[in-house]
Amino acid sequence: MAVGETSQGEKRKEESAKNYGDGIEYWNKRYRNETAPFEWLESFAELESLIKEATSGRSDAAILHVGCGNSLLPEAMYDHGYKDITSIDNAEVCIQQMVARNKDMRPELKWLEMDATALGLSESSFDTVIDKSVLDTFACGDNASAVINKYLLEVQRVLRPRGTFLCVSYGVPATRVDYFKGKGLNLAIKQVPIPVKIPGGSVHYAYLLRKGVTARS
Repeated sequence: MAVGETSQGEKRKEESAKNYGDGIEYWNKRYRNETAPFEWLESFAELESLIKEATSGRSDAAILHVGCGNSLLPEAMYDHGYKDITSIDNAEVCIQQMVARNKDMRPELKWLEMDATALGLSESSFDTVIDKSVLDTFACGDNASAVINKYLLEVQRVLRPRGTFLCVSYGVPATRVDYFKGKGLNLAIKQVPIPVKIPGGSVHYAYLLRKGVTARS
């Protein structure tokens, strides 16, 4: 069972949603107080096949992990052969913690403090972008449609032609697909339900979005 896929994890999601509007201050405070790794949604073991699909089976793919938090996902991916991983988060405290945690054992991992809606990264520089509940965070905030469109345009910009955005979400297709068809976006959409492995659990969703292909649902 993945860390965070317990009833405690669901409760934590609900509590956090109430404070998303506090922005960076909320997240920095949270990471100062809660230093243990926490996995939003699925772990690497549960996402491994989807990551393989998103990277076209290439362990040398250039990967961007957006809103990394203190997730163990980049570490697990690195330990399974993915070495070119850049992880970003707008919480300075979190990035400092992850740099310190990995500098000796996983020196090739890159950690950057960065706003996901204004990526200071070169155009067409990544084969794969991974999001675990970052879009969900934006969906809880003010001006959600505009913020999400800005975010997705940035993701599309940094993806290489036919690169893939893997978005893992609490949101059902009825609440997410329209975002992926927003202004300026050219993304083919594939939906993959992920059964939640807890008593009474329902379904999370993975959205595989390929750049430069006519959008479809």
